Amino acid sequence: MDASRRADADASLVVLAAGASSRMGEPKGLVTVRGRPWIDHQLDAARSAGVRRVVVVLGRDRGPYLQAVPSLAQRALVAVNPDPDRGPFSSLQCGLRALGADGPRAAFVLPVDVPAASPEVWRALAAALAAALPVDSSIDAAVPVHGGHGGHPVLLSSAFAARLLALAPDDRLDHALRRPGVAIARVPVVDPRVRMNLNRPEDWGTLK
Repeated sequence: MDASRRADADASLVVLAAGASSRMGEPKGLVTVRGRPWIDHQLDAARSAGVRRVVVVLGRDRGPYLQAVPSLAQRALVAVNPDPDRGPFSSLQCGLRALGADGPRAAFVLPVDVPAASPEVWRALAAALAAALPVDSSIDAAVPVHGGHGGHPVLLSSAFAARLLALAPDDRLDHALRRPGVAIARVPVVDPRVRMNLNRPEDWGTLK
């Protein structure tokens, strides 16, 4: 197996947590859920799914995160987006670059305000990407689909991750996925969390 295929078979995770959280009034990853900061629950879920390498991309709230969650730097690599106002795609690029100097790796992408799905979802995405590896590397990304709509986490191949790094930082992942020539594996799942988005205080009611 060559280097690119080994990278695809060992996917990492980029958690996007650099947004301003203006509608919440506090960093979303620090919202207390069942007595713990939300980011802890997200990292627990990723580990349960078998993900061992995680990058959490922070912005201006880096200080509050590290103060509220002292273990964060031990549980994940912390990357900082110096200009998060450019949008979440710039944070994704920061996270992909932080994964290592040996080139981009396959990576799941999860906004911090999308609850991590069940381990079955992560495994199904990894299987969809791996299915192409013995033949070719034509699959650029695997996307979970619930109710006919795509959600998160999205799994990027190492080759596609490298292509994303060449785009403008104010681009968008959903736009990049829809461009001509991009091959997407749409993976039906039963977990509705792939479509959830915890933007406002009322959205957190059930979780809290």
